[in-house]
Amino acid sequence: MSNYDIDQIVQTIKSEGIAVIEDVLSEEYCDQIKSELDQLVQKRREDGHYCGNEVNQVLDNYFMGAPQLLELLTQDVTDKVMRKFIDNDYVLISPSARNRRILKDQEFGRKTSGHGWHTDSRFIGEGQGLNPSLCYMSILCIDDFTRDNGATHYIPKSHLRYERPADRNAELEFEYLEAPKGSIVIFDTALWHKIGEASGKSRWGVFNTYGPWFMKPYHRFDKMFNEEEMQSFTPLIRQLLHHDSIVPRDHNERMATLRRVNG
Repeated sequence: MSNYDIDQIVQTIKSEGIAVIEDVLSEEYCDQIKSELDQLVQKRREDGHYCGNEVNQVLDNYFMGAPQLLELLTQDVTDKVMRKFIDNDYVLISPSARNRRILKDQEFGRKTSGHGWHTDSRFIGEGQGLNPSLCYMSILCIDDFTRDNGATHYIPKSHLRYERPADRNAELEFEYLEAPKGSIVIFDTALWHKIGEASGKSRWGVFNTYGPWFMKPYHRFDKMFNEEEMQSFTPLIRQLLHHDSIVPRDHNERMATLRRVNG
């Protein structure tokens, strides 16, 4: 990991809105994760839990029921980039694994997000985008991301507009987010993008969104694990799951908002 030029990656994301970092995950590791994600879809279906649908399988909080997948929450290169963009106390906002794959002769689940041009950024007032962005997303490419297997569509440099697309269904010129298996893609959540066309080919990706410690996550990660389980996690995993930034009940519990200060 030390061979990656973190400053160059950060600069590319600042200028283009997106950077592809190849050869981060081994092919063997990706195959292992792919198998575990396929099994998790099947288990959630059997248990009647949400897992997307027959054309877009979605595993929100993919580590629930599969704690070994907690290791997907962070990688050395991702950690270094997030510390540059956000700060040392950054946290996880939303984790999901997604496969834009058509499962033939099957019908299940509910609708999924990502359709139409959108951003995953934050807005205030009358739709004013925050500048610079508060959040950044990483995508672990467990399969190849190609234009014929549902790769995300995006508009380069659109993150610099800091505004929402006026028409989610507009016909716009775009590029495909193409990256080989084992890559990590990191992008500014202000980048305009939308889900690609479904295909019969597998295209697992693990999507992790990060933000500053004071942002609310999509779900209450602190309630997914008990205190004993949390204590067994690495300090960084505990931080990402908001263990260190849950606000105190009142002034008698403690005065500091953060339990741990990284400096």
